[in-house]
Amino acid sequence: MPNLQVKDVSLFYEVSGQGAETVAFLNGVAMSTERWAAQTPFFSNNYHVLLHDFRGQGRSTLVSEGITFETHARDMAMLLDTLGIHGLHIVGVSYGAEVGMYFALMYPERVKSLTLGTAVSESDPFLKAMIESWIESVRTYNGKLFFKVMAPTVYSKSFYATHKKWLDDYAELFGARVTREWMDAFAELCRNFLALDVTDRLGEIRVPTLVISADEDILKPPSYGRIIHERIPGSRFAIVQGAGHALFLEKADEFNHLVSEFVQSSSIWSAE
Repeated sequence: MPNLQVKDVSLFYEVSGQGAETVAFLNGVAMSTERWAAQTPFFSNNYHVLLHDFRGQGRSTLVSEGITFETHARDMAMLLDTLGIHGLHIVGVSYGAEVGMYFALMYPERVKSLTLGTAVSESDPFLKAMIESWIESVRTYNGKLFFKVMAPTVYSKSFYATHKKWLDDYAELFGARVTREWMDAFAELCRNFLALDVTDRLGEIRVPTLVISADEDILKPPSYGRIIHERIPGSRFAIVQGAGHALFLEKADEFNHLVSEFVQSSSIWSAE
């Protein structure tokens, strides 16, 4: 699989699909490109699909210092330049949505549409306490324990109840796969999130924007999404029922159709 070298950092990326336009899916903080398995085949029929792991995650270099949202945005711009992609549709969830906001602020001319799933615009005391608990648990260097701490904040109670065996099995797999290097890099990504504060700049985002929240998301509930929606001029707001923070996984079909309809309408709007 291809990698882009940015000085001493290697960025892993994948491109698939067909079509005149590109849709980029941006990972949540603990994700890798593999987690878009429900989105890639759905969108690949009509679009080029671009996935990449941020520096500090997945198959990119697991750096444990110097990570900022601005750096993520610049990495992405360099990747687009390398691939010859000028404009694209951005779909981010959680941390990836927050990277998407920075990208739209730094490179507005390159964004055809922006979808922000389960996002926030600043790290308030509640979120800081939650993320600091993640950092504390990951510093035990026990992957299974870390997953057990994180999972209840990511998945809805209903998903937890109906997928308990899958989650237990995944906790074992996760614990066996993650390395000390991954945990140090994850802690750095979390430290970057703790500094997030872009609320006062949301009014500068002037691209077609869809904000999606989930009604059972206890980590970043709909109240955060509503703030983003109210601050971004002309944005749309949707709340997915019966889903937690990982709505793109729990309610993949509904998420895919919401995004697809929005991207299609944005393409028509930009062509007029």
